Amino acid sequence: MTTEISVAEMRSANKRTAPFLHNTPIMSSENINEKVGVPVLFKCEHLQKTGSFKVRGALNSAILAKEQMAKGVIAHSSGNHGQALAWAAQKIGLPCTIVVPDNAPISKIDGMKEYNANLVFCESTVTSRESVCAEQAEKLEYYFVNPYDCESMINGHASIAFEILEQAGDDIDSIFLSVGGGGFASSVAFFIGNLRPDIEVFLVEPEDKQLSNLLANNVPCPVDTLDTMADGVRVAHVGTLCEPILRKFCTGKVISVKEEEIKEALKLVWTRLKQRIEPSAALAFAGVLYHKPEHVKRPLVILCGGNVDTNYVID
Repeated sequence: MTTEISVAEMRSANKRTAPFLHNTPIMSSENINEKVGVPVLFKCEHLQKTGSFKVRGALNSAILAKEQMAKGVIAHSSGNHGQALAWAAQKIGLPCTIVVPDNAPISKIDGMKEYNANLVFCESTVTSRESVCAEQAEKLEYYFVNPYDCESMINGHASIAFEILEQAGDDIDSIFLSVGGGGFASSVAFFIGNLRPDIEVFLVEPEDKQLSNLLANNVPCPVDTLDTMADGVRVAHVGTLCEPILRKFCTGKVISVKEEEIKEALKLVWTRLKQRIEPSAALAFAGVLYHKPEHVKRPLVILCGGNVDTNYVID
């Protein structure tokens, strides 16, 4: 598999995966522009294959695994990564097993099943996910595709940055995205930081994550799993590959938001942009809606996913 994170590898991954993926659209809303006070662009990655950005890195990883004659692929996931890897494996003809925490949304579980993944359930802790996945990987002799701490995932995710620069590179001064394990965040930050350092990349997190303290002071979050409605970013710690990249490009650019702010941002996108995103995507917009730095005048928000549990209702 790929052993380095580089712009060259990101370019190769983009060429490798582009024929299979959507070039997702960019949208805007006059009402939202008025509320924020500046024009806001939305990169609609919730309209991507399987409903999230995850498929970009997952497809790159699966293709590389097949090239190296892997028997199959395996991962642990609460939903989006699992759906993405299952779809990618099905697309290229590899078996796929996903280890799923028992609190994963039903809609995401159903999605993984629809892509013919074999599901193995575990407790809803990072320790349980990792240990059960390691046991299954050894038993099946499958290649493990880490949801975020993985070179092929990070390189694969960068295809969204290619699209953003082509679609809106001259119209934005910043990119806001939700951060969980850090694979997507480090991919965009690395690519944009190397090719367009004039565009700032802001990471938006649930307030208990405390990523800014890690990047600035090397103090990690005291818990493993966050209690947040944004189920796609409940992992409290960023990956070991991601941390130095985020420290280099995003120190001082982490925005923490409250649960109520995520909820209100979600309502606004649903009712004004008319897009059914999931709370993890609304997290990024909450950073702009409530905490946009004064100097930011042309933000772009990546709506990272749209896999909403059908039982989910906003009060």
